[in-house]
Amino acid sequence: MTAIKICGITREEEIGYLNEAGADYAGFVFYEKSKRYLPVAEAEKISRKLNPNIKKVAVTVKPDMELMREIGEAGFDILQIHGMNPSDFERFQMLTALPVWLAVNLTEPKEVRRWRDTMHMGESGILFDAGAYGSGRTFGWEEKEDATGKVFREEVTKFRQEAAKAKLTFLLAGGLDAANVAEGIRIFAPDVVDVSSGVEETMDGVTRKSKEKIEAFVRAVRTQDAAGKI
Repeated sequence: MTAIKICGITREEEIGYLNEAGADYAGFVFYEKSKRYLPVAEAEKISRKLNPNIKKVAVTVKPDMELMREIGEAGFDILQIHGMNPSDFERFQMLTALPVWLAVNLTEPKEVRRWRDTMHMGESGILFDAGAYGSGRTFGWEEKEDATGKVFREEVTKFRQEAAKAKLTFLLAGGLDAANVAEGIRIFAPDVVDVSSGVEETMDGVTRKSKEKIEAFVRAVRTQDAAGKI
């Protein structure tokens, strides 16, 4: 069954949405430039309301030692890192006891090949995201006739196969929503699908997670999982 990560949680009421919908992971963003940023202490406070089976993911961009210390003390389950080069990771992994998901912001297919050549560094998982984190766009994998989309699908499919052999968690992110997540699962069979802006709504100028959109996303994932077993 495909696991579901809802990322960018900022409010206690959103914790309730995840509990009711049956999410598997809750992502909290510790990057101050993000509109979904929360201080670690605030995220730790509201995450106490999560169902015990939902794992807490600390989403970071090139975290420093102090941030990693805070995350570790707050009891997070997984550290997700954006912006780290493969050559830097082997030194970094000695600094944290948490499982690490490396996030790759894809802008062109050749980046997939580069990461495929450098996996097996001690990471627990690899997350493929769009070029701009939090943009609400995919990295170009949708079923289209254009050449770039085809190459992305081919390269990511190869990567996914290698990740499975290495027993790495493979996560698909970037622009997912209830309308396209089934296609993403069908093409790549990810271990985890990761959504943020695709389950958000804006009311009175304030953007927040939508209970209805979260439920629709979870429903779409579970429906595709069931269809894939037939």
